[in-house]
Amino acid sequence: MSFSFSTAFDVVIGLFFVFLLTSLICSQINDKITAALKMRAKGLEEGLEKFITGDSQLKADLYANPLIKTLEREDGWVTQWLNKIPGVQRLLRSDQKLLGIPKDTFALALFNILIPNPASGLTTVGQLQNAVNGLPNDLPIKAPLLSIVATANNDINAARQNIETWFDVTMKKTTELYQAHMWRMALAIAFAVAVILNVDTVSVGYSLWNDPALRSALSAEAASYAQNTPQKEAALDKLNSLSLPIGWSAVLRPNACLFPNDWFAKPLPGAENPVPQNNPCAPPAVPARAYLFKVTGWLLTALAGAQGAPFWFDLLRKLTGK
Repeated sequence: MSFSFSTAFDVVIGLFFVFLLTSLICSQINDKITAALKMRAKGLEEGLEKFITGDSQLKADLYANPLIKTLEREDGWVTQWLNKIPGVQRLLRSDQKLLGIPKDTFALALFNILIPNPASGLTTVGQLQNAVNGLPNDLPIKAPLLSIVATANNDINAARQNIETWFDVTMKKTTELYQAHMWRMALAIAFAVAVILNVDTVSVGYSLWNDPALRSALSAEAASYAQNTPQKEAALDKLNSLSLPIGWSAVLRPNACLFPNDWFAKPLPGAENPVPQNNPCAPPAVPARAYLFKVTGWLLTALAGAQGAPFWFDLLRKLTGK
C-alpha cells in the first residue's frame, strides 16, 4: 500500500485510542496498588523526613500532634484486610495514614510542638528563635527556620506566613520525588499489562495500516469515545470489544502441546515449516525479527500506558476535533 496521509492519520487515531484504553486499565491497577500499599502516605513521610524533620523526635511529634492526627484517613478495606494477615504488615510501605498536610496546619502544629505552652499565651519571635536554636544541628528544618526568624522583624505573623511559604515550596519537591517513583511504578505496570493482554503496538499498527475497514471503524469508535468522559471500569471491556490483534490464543499440536499463535509473524507448521519429528512439542520456527517486533511493540505500549489517560484523552480529543 502506498503512503497516504489520511491513512496514517487514521492509524495514529486508532493507536492513540488503544493507548488511552491501556492507560485507563493501568490507572485502575495503579490506584489499587497505591491504596493497598499506602504509597501516598509513604511518599509524604519520606519527603518530610528528607526535607524537614529528619529521622528524629520532631517527626514523631509532628505525626502525633492533634492538628495533624485529624487529617488522617481510614485505610481502604483491602489494606485493612492485609493488615490482619500475619507477616504481611511488614510488606506495606507505611504505617501512616496521612496523605497531605495544608501549609497553615503545618505551621500551627510546628509552633505547638516547638513552644507547647507559651508563658504569655501568645508565641513570640523570641520564643520561636530560642526553640529553633535548641533543635539538633542535623535537622533539615533548622537552617531554614533560623533564616525565617532572622528576617521576621519580630513579627510572629510574618514568621508564620514565611514558614507556610517555605513548607509549600518544600512539599513541591516532595511531590516531584513521589511522581518520579510513581512513574517507574507506572512503567512496570504498563509493561505487565502489555504482555499479559498482548497489546502490541507494532502488531496493532500493522493491522490498522493494512485493513481499511478496521481502520475506519476504529477511527469512528475513537471519535465517539472522545465525546464522553472515559470510564476506567469499562476500559478492559472496550479494549476487548475492538477487532484488533490483542490478547492471546494458542494452537493445539500433537501430544497436547500448546503454542502461542499471536506473534507479529504467524508461521504455521507445513511443508516449509515442519514441526521437528524428534520433538513433537517443539514450537514452530519463528523468525528472530518476529520476537524483536513483539518486544518492541510491548515496550511502546508500556511507554504509552505510563503517560496516563489524561494525556491520551486530550490528544484524542484534539485529533478528532471534539
